[in-house]
Amino acid sequence: MLRLTEHLREIVPDPVRHWITVGKELGAQNMFTIGEPDAIPKEILEVYAKAVFDEELSGKVSYPPVKGEDSLRKCILDLERNFNVNYREEDLERVYVTVGGSQALQFAFSLFKEGSEVIASMPCWGTILNMMAHSGIKGVPAELFKDGRFISENANNALTEKTQAVYVNFPTNPNGVVPPEKAVKDFAEWAVANDLQIISDAPYKYLIYDFEKTPYVSTMNFGEEANRKTVEISSFSKIIKPDIRLGFLRVSPEIVEHKDAKQLMYYFRNLSASVSRSEQTGVLKVLQKDSKLEFLKKMVRGYEEKAVLMQECLEKMGCSVPEKPAGGYFLFPKTPNNMDGEEFVKKTASEKKIGFIPGSSFGGNLKGFEHLKQYFRVGFGGGWTTEKIKQVFEKI
Repeated sequence: MLRLTEHLREIVPDPVRHWITVGKELGAQNMFTIGEPDAIPKEILEVYAKAVFDEELSGKVSYPPVKGEDSLRKCILDLERNFNVNYREEDLERVYVTVGGSQALQFAFSLFKEGSEVIASMPCWGTILNMMAHSGIKGVPAELFKDGRFISENANNALTEKTQAVYVNFPTNPNGVVPPEKAVKDFAEWAVANDLQIISDAPYKYLIYDFEKTPYVSTMNFGEEANRKTVEISSFSKIIKPDIRLGFLRVSPEIVEHKDAKQLMYYFRNLSASVSRSEQTGVLKVLQKDSKLEFLKKMVRGYEEKAVLMQECLEKMGCSVPEKPAGGYFLFPKTPNNMDGEEFVKKTASEKKIGFIPGSSFGGNLKGFEHLKQYFRVGFGGGWTTEKIKQVFEKI
């Protein structure tokens, strides 16, 4: 008799793509839905493409190193240092190149004993909870940051004897919020005091509008113990383009040194035979040309301009944006008159031909987070220009 894993019962439909399908079925033509970056400058793409082309024609027929090419991993350390992450030289052996940020997250969650719990900072991308369920652990939602503060009482209420780690995402998907340094420091100290691993998912830090005003600060930066407990994750899909499935994680020293982690490398090896060498080479050449990602600055200014414009357009529809984004290409507005987000999304799809993603996709269906159902996410990357946005909203 066929028996499938019980973990399948905990998986829900993809919270974003499900609503893209619903929107299109209802007539939406202008999709502000999936989170995709704008196209990078042609001269940078040419650097990537030439490196891939040359690598493909090199004649190599071997698998790349399991952790990834050493030259790329060294460049990753330099890149992250330029974005306020205190990587040390010894971290080179803790950095693993992964098949997108998704494999990095799945690998991190799968390391914990089945039946463990991981606190998930809310609101968050709903697929995160699916990834936890897939690994046989329970995601426990908690609003950890609000009004620029770390809310320790919420964190403590989510804590149980089964809690192994806490997941955070800065800037946050769906609202682009970056907590102040003090709030992140308070959070890191709380995690250390409760002996928790910190899974820090930060692929949008390269897209912060004003890094001096609202800097990204890794929990790795707040003392030896916080450093030892932090798993830092990022991805190149937000830097170059989404179909480059190349991410990375820095496994925390505490996990690497655990008595049961002797086979950690073989465990990781079994997930994939590393990332395409061509993709690694392409990204390496981009980083060697521009280790500070200066080419992103014009794009990031464009994201900020579109964020301001989208807010103005949405306010004319009776919506509000309680939390202004500090980075990325998302807004998380509130519906008019506290309307249910799913109904609002359906209404705008059928009547205004515009597609959005409801707040239920970011925790609104969870007990205690019903208020998020009065929100919806707006994505304005993926080639949307201010001119195109104006044209869409002027018609309604």
